[in-house]
Amino acid sequence: MVKRIAVMTMVGVAFVALGAAGAVGLCDYKPPQTDLTSLWLSGNYRYFNDPATPGVDVNAGRAMLALNKLFDSPGFGYTLSGLGELGLVNLGLASITAQGAGTVRYYFVPGEPFFGFGGLNAGYATGQPQPGITLSVGAGYGRFADVTPLAKAFRIQKLLLDRKVLSRELSDEVLLAVSAEIGRWPEYAAGKDPLDAAKDLAAVVVVLIEQGAGVSVDPRSILAVEDEIIATGEERYCGWSIQGGLGYELVDPYGGQQDVVVTLSTDAAYAPAPGAQLLFRAVATGPFDIANEHTLSATLSYEQALSATSALQGNAAFQRVKPLGSDPKDSLSVNAQLAFTLGKANLGIGLALSRAADATGWSTDLSLSVAVKVL
Repeated sequence: MVKRIAVMTMVGVAFVALGAAGAVGLCDYKPPQTDLTSLWLSGNYRYFNDPATPGVDVNAGRAMLALNKLFDSPGFGYTLSGLGELGLVNLGLASITAQGAGTVRYYFVPGEPFFGFGGLNAGYATGQPQPGITLSVGAGYGRFADVTPLAKAFRIQKLLLDRKVLSRELSDEVLLAVSAEIGRWPEYAAGKDPLDAAKDLAAVVVVLIEQGAGVSVDPRSILAVEDEIIATGEERYCGWSIQGGLGYELVDPYGGQQDVVVTLSTDAAYAPAPGAQLLFRAVATGPFDIANEHTLSATLSYEQALSATSALQGNAAFQRVKPLGSDPKDSLSVNAQLAFTLGKANLGIGLALSRAADATGWSTDLSLSVAVKVL
């Protein structure tokens, strides 16, 4: 343990230059490898029967599944994203919106952001005769990073400030040293009980804080640090990538000819604070005359923690299909809810807006909802 503490003290010194550059942000953290998975299942339903009117006034709801998977290492990476939504009326299926994408990246030089890729994109919305599916290859630029360890370091700092253990915020070099050690959690947890691993890791983290801030951390606060280390469900990551190439249209959404197409896409992830996460993806495919014939899809999700037991969550999905010589068909789905944690489930008030491709207006649903984070 003494040897480990000495090593960690040296790690803290190594971060001095970075800390001197200014206030550190979550996206300043660069781990050697990133592996994150998020899977949300949510839904809402309303039933309202006014005796003054004939029949049931409202008997509708919607269910949504959102998946995000990110893996990134020095020489290889991949991303998976999916968003599916079912609209129900009178217990029957009324509308479908589904988007899915997967990209595999090979970095030409390990550690550098230039890469070659292969990807598959698929999308379907009510009004389309069939799904659109495109296989693509090309090149791009960008990387992603799991910044959860630094987010945990910020949360540990906050709990120590709230407990009056710290009188001021930790220096950037101490925060980065703490996050670097938290990032080694898989090494601590290998072959150990998670609680024992958390105790070992917390012991090193506390020494880094005590030496860096000149304070003494009491036993109850050490237990709180252990709880934060093993806490799950608040993963954060940052980064972006842009890529372009050629693809082959395996299935045309309107039954047209299968052609070689141009494909352009961009992904972005940003964590503005330990309690917030923003994700974005956009994909455009079409022939060489992409301006006049294309399929464009985009997804956006945001999560903002409001307290230890509540959060604001939102997802949006847009798809435009523009056949050659025809007007574009647009579909848009927006879902937002104020969620309250109850175990693994979040209960809350939800607002959903959607417009199908052939609809003349928006449908609105305000109701109680439930969301469960499966992974």
